[in-house]
Amino acid sequence: MTLTGQAVTMLSMVLCGGAVGILYDTYRTFERRCHLTRWLVWICDFLFWISCIFLVFGTLLRINEGVVRLYIFFGIGIGAIVYFLMLRYPYLALLNRMITFGLWLYRLLVRTGYYLLVVPILFLYRVVKKSVLLLLTCLLVTGQWLLRPFHWVGRWVWNMVWSRIRKPLGRAKRYGTKRWQALTAWLKGKKM
Repeated sequence: MTLTGQAVTMLSMVLCGGAVGILYDTYRTFERRCHLTRWLVWICDFLFWISCIFLVFGTLLRINEGVVRLYIFFGIGIGAIVYFLMLRYPYLALLNRMITFGLWLYRLLVRTGYYLLVVPILFLYRVVKKSVLLLLTCLLVTGQWLLRPFHWVGRWVWNMVWSRIRKPLGRAKRYGTKRWQALTAWLKGKKM
């Protein structure tokens, strides 16, 4: 491998170290905000480190056909240390601002969707419901007005019928009451 190739490999590994540091801080920030369960954190940690390995060795395959030398690990370490000493806090501040902006934008879109879609549908539902109730009330009141003459006729007919059946019904009720009392007394063991 030429000297230029080694320099390019070293520089790319330094950048990979910085990228791994950025990915690590991004992953930790989202992990803390999402409050994942412990077993899910283990799975995510495993997947994160596997993806970092693929990032480093994928870069190595593109740069120097996958040849692993000792200076490659120094390059990754130097990149990670430079990131953690110099770029970590500005990056975390920028990441937190981006997350805050993303949450604000999400809430804004949800509220806008609520006021543009849900509120008009609820308004239409209430208007239709009130209209149907008003229409039914009008129909009932109109029906009562229209049936009022028949109500007087019906009451007259009912009074005539009731006056004829009231006495037989009273006798039947008294007879039934006496039979019921006799039956309950017999069941309790009393004499009639």
